[in-house]
Amino acid sequence: MKKRLQQYAEIAEPERKSPWWHWLLSPAGGVAMAFAFLPYDQSEFVWVALLPLLYVLWSGPAKWWRAFRLGWLYGMGYYCTTFSWINEVGHTFNIPAPVFLAIAFIPLMAVYSCLVGAWAAIAATLLRPRLSPGPVTTDMSLDERKSTWQSWAWQDMASTLRSALGCAALWVCIEWLRANGTLGFSWNSLGMALYSGLALAQWAEFVGTAALSFLPVFTTVVIYGSVRRSVLQFKGVGRAGRPWDFYGTVIILVLLIAGGLTISKVYSPSNLLQRENTLQLPVVAVQINKDQSDHIAENAPTEPRARRIQNGLSQNGIYLRSTMDAFNSIQRNTAKLAAQHPELGIIQKLPVWVVWPESAMGLPIWRDKTNGKLFQAPIDPYTHDVFFGEEQLPMVRKLVEEMGGRSFTLFTGVDEVLLAPEDGYLVPCGQYNSMACITGDFDSIHTVSKQHLMPFGEYLPLVESVRWIGELYSQITGTQVGEGIRPGTGDEPIELQVPGTDEKVGVIPAICYEDTVGALLTKFVRKGPQVIVNVTNDAWFRNSVCGVQQARNAAFRCIELRRPMVRAANRGVCCSIAPNGAFIDALLKADGTPHMAGYSYAVLPVDKEAGFTLYALLGDWAVIGCLLLVILTAAPAVINRKEPQKAAV
Repeated sequence: MKKRLQQYAEIAEPERKSPWWHWLLSPAGGVAMAFAFLPYDQSEFVWVALLPLLYVLWSGPAKWWRAFRLGWLYGMGYYCTTFSWINEVGHTFNIPAPVFLAIAFIPLMAVYSCLVGAWAAIAATLLRPRLSPGPVTTDMSLDERKSTWQSWAWQDMASTLRSALGCAALWVCIEWLRANGTLGFSWNSLGMALYSGLALAQWAEFVGTAALSFLPVFTTVVIYGSVRRSVLQFKGVGRAGRPWDFYGTVIILVLLIAGGLTISKVYSPSNLLQRENTLQLPVVAVQINKDQSDHIAENAPTEPRARRIQNGLSQNGIYLRSTMDAFNSIQRNTAKLAAQHPELGIIQKLPVWVVWPESAMGLPIWRDKTNGKLFQAPIDPYTHDVFFGEEQLPMVRKLVEEMGGRSFTLFTGVDEVLLAPEDGYLVPCGQYNSMACITGDFDSIHTVSKQHLMPFGEYLPLVESVRWIGELYSQITGTQVGEGIRPGTGDEPIELQVPGTDEKVGVIPAICYEDTVGALLTKFVRKGPQVIVNVTNDAWFRNSVCGVQQARNAAFRCIELRRPMVRAANRGVCCSIAPNGAFIDALLKADGTPHMAGYSYAVLPVDKEAGFTLYALLGDWAVIGCLLLVILTAAPAVINRKEPQKAAV
């Protein structure tokens, strides 16, 4: 019986060319996967949208080049849909849409899609499950047929599980490569689609967000194998067997959901605020919803110096007035609520931290490279025509003076320029995208600089060695290419005393899209009370979904590190997020879009005795485990690589 089963199991149809509709089904599946993410947010798609790709990979010949092309098409459908908002940068710089698509968007998506193509090539060859059409049992009795098909089903089940483990682990690896290589873009990993309900998302504390992608890929492969096996069994013996691999997967997911819900409740705002060891930190994030095109025009080199300085001071004034309006509004609303519900014993808690977005500071700040001290004159960031001894009202001191009477700490994004003396002039020797922390007077400003820079946005790769790249960039954008922004360094959090208290809180800084880079923020984790502070500017992407996608991504940093977050995002989502990833408050319109001026106010629950999560301690250890799992599951195919691969029915 066993010999006959083995003989029939190796029977398969001869290899054939892929039908034309396979080449359409693959990108269509990628588009379907994009529906699992914002703005569609139909998370159920993440469990089934990979099925079209699995079908076209495993219903044809096991050829790596064919599989790579099908996977590449799938990636293009997925990435071009979910990241279509990147095209808004072209509109900001007035670059014609066809030009931007040709020189930026399509090439970038093509690079990302190559990773999916590589996944498909390996999945179709080394990780390919046994795809036999089943044993021929027409000359057997009913009992023999049942026994033969049952034995075949167990072998098929084992093959499916091997493939599921390998394919899921491999997907985790390619997403890690996308996040840490190929221009470092970690948005919308499949694990992020598990945010709905917050249950499965909680396991990011242990394995990181990228490794969560293991679950939907593993489940999808099991579904594919179970359905195919059941159909063949029904044809062969008149009834489908029990798909124990599918049942086991469902049980595991149910247990993970139940455990995740329990963990989520532990780190929920309502639960944390009731604990004695929780510091209640009132914070407010303010934005004025300024269009990036206006910001670029106001700071263009062709604008007179006096006009640029005036525009910068005017923007600072707008943010100051908006901040004061936020304070007054919070006071009124709290007083009204207390009067309406005296039984609640409501206590007014004005913000002790105020956060402005990236680029909120209208003018740069300048430091002396020799001693690190701030210069007190508003220096022209374009001509740098400032002499020693020039007396002007310090812009930052003016901010502090106008905040008089308010006891709070201000965080704001700011351009920081290092200057060195040379022949009586101040010569620029470095520019940084920084977050400034102002705690009371001009001399108390602390800055930390962005470390994870955006290629083509904050610097041009190879521009210093390949001159034509800079010339082409200048011709297209009308912007002169300089030395670019330099990356910051360090891993020490900002230690701050909470105004009006004896408590100290550590600040984990995240500038721009650094709140999407988990590996970076783990460097700043220390034991004790900490808060992630993010300042970002999503106005580059106008009224697109970029802002809400980034905010969703940022929520996973709170889960990974079990720290709350406050973030200010110009034209993005100003919000506060709890350690379980739940949004405590967010500045959103009724339709869920963030493009509005105003403020977000919340009381953050800060654990005074916060420790280290497994992810904070070991980083992407789960990715290393997945790489080893890929090697183990691919090994049988490598060892038996001389044997011909079989195609499915």
